[in-house]
Amino acid sequence: MRRILGRVGLPMVAVVLTMPVLLASETQERSRTQGLKETDRFVRAGAATSQALTDGKLQLQKTLDAYNSLVTQPSKDMKGDYKKLLKSMDSMNSKVADAQQKVDTMQKNGDVYFTGRADTIKNIQDPSLQSQAQQRLKTNQEEFAGVLQSLRDAGAALEPFRKQLADQITYLGSDLTPSAMSSLKPQADKLNAQGSEVFTKTDQALAKADSYFKGLRAET
Repeated sequence: MRRILGRVGLPMVAVVLTMPVLLASETQERSRTQGLKETDRFVRAGAATSQALTDGKLQLQKTLDAYNSLVTQPSKDMKGDYKKLLKSMDSMNSKVADAQQKVDTMQKNGDVYFTGRADTIKNIQDPSLQSQAQQRLKTNQEEFAGVLQSLRDAGAALEPFRKQLADQITYLGSDLTPSAMSSLKPQADKLNAQGSEVFTKTDQALAKADSYFKGLRAET
């Protein structure tokens, strides 16, 4: 009986002994691909931030167009058009706030990505190659700082424009008459000129971000 148990036990012991080796191998494999995963998350976060900023800008444009239509064109249903404008304004407020929130958290995403990349570089044994990798890391960090600042500037420009547009919409709500609309014409002209500048700045920031994050994507 002891002989039988001994023989049966040997394979079981072998399995137990090899399990830590297998687990260590799996852990090592995950660490090898960790940089790829962090890069993917960073690129996705950048895309989400750009999309939020795009959505905020487009909703601002849509709300401005609706406002212009009500102010500059005779309306057969002023109350109905104004209610539609209010819905557009609510969406504008929400999307601009979301864009600013996404931009604010982008720095944290960058910190995680660059910290992980720096840890990976420490594993390079060749001093010359490690130095080259560190220099590329530094360059990418500087480029990201420029991209993030452009996104912040664009997001910051959207907010005061949103406030001015919302104020003029509220003005109409207190006096929804043809004469009130005529009285807003000077402010509306100024607002539209400001809008052109804000939208251009946003487009430039988005183009810069798109170019940067495309450069980080691995070919599949």
